[in-house]
Amino acid sequence: MEITSRLRSAAAGACVLAASLGTAQAEEIILGHVMDSQHIFHAVSEQFSARLEELSGGDLTVDYHPGGDLGDWTSIVEQVSQGAIQMTMSWNYSELDPRWDVSVLGYVASDWETGKAVYGPGSVMNAVYEGIMNDLGMVLLGTIPTDFTGYVVRKGVEVPTHFPDDAKGFKMRVPGMPMAIERYKATGFAPVPMAFSEVHTALQTGAIDGRAYSPPSEVLLFKDVVGAYVFTRENFEHTFWTANKRWFDGLSEDQQGWIRQAADEAVIWAWENAEAESPKWFTQMEEAGIEVVELTPEQMDGYRGLVTETEYPYMEKIIGAEVMAQIKAASGQ
Repeated sequence: MEITSRLRSAAAGACVLAASLGTAQAEEIILGHVMDSQHIFHAVSEQFSARLEELSGGDLTVDYHPGGDLGDWTSIVEQVSQGAIQMTMSWNYSELDPRWDVSVLGYVASDWETGKAVYGPGSVMNAVYEGIMNDLGMVLLGTIPTDFTGYVVRKGVEVPTHFPDDAKGFKMRVPGMPMAIERYKATGFAPVPMAFSEVHTALQTGAIDGRAYSPPSEVLLFKDVVGAYVFTRENFEHTFWTANKRWFDGLSEDQQGWIRQAADEAVIWAWENAEAESPKWFTQMEEAGIEVVELTPEQMDGYRGLVTETEYPYMEKIIGAEVMAQIKAASGQ
């Protein structure tokens, strides 16, 4: 009787141990970003989550946090760098490393094909970004394309089209990166560094007159206060999918492989489909009563010249002549 009881206890203990080992093998990954369900981040995140669970047989699942419920995008990047969160999708955070600003260098890409060649999977810039991420304690899982950018203009404010003269006194919100300040000073604006989360209120109150670095997909976030969108195509916005390096390196080879494969497939999908999304945003702008302004060839030449004459020497000092030469070669300059 006593032996039977002991055997039952041992069997029960084995079951508990097996269950605990099974739980220990499962890995839940926190993926957070600040954009809503209309943004390409969301579609990429959903595809990645479903594919990762499929590849891993449920051993890896994603605890998904869109819409900024983990904080502003800069704070989420810091949390990923430190290991508090496993993954995010974000923009260049140059306060962590000024080299990161190379991603917003003006007028590198002239069309989507060039953008993919310079910034897409297997590109020259991916190798540059991998080095930057490694130094920041992160792993680059891929770049996600958004679109070419321009700037929004608050309702009731005259739209600048001749630079630098028209832009004088125009308070332009820029991200907190030195190169953005240099760009918008050179084109005549009064740059105002400001967190993305504060932009809407600042446009409402008149603390700023416009927001720079805006792809078409983000114009409608401010549709109640924006009267015009100037589509300068001044840089090809692509964003960064990063993971904490210490956490990633601690995974098994199989787990790393599943994550890489699921991420690669989602990134390839993004590069194949993002361009097709662009026209719908302009249709929605028109429906919302937002004027889309295209610069004339002469205006564009003048604007482009001010941007490149300021930014290229500035960035070459930061990343070196060799990398700048590679960028120019890849973009056909």
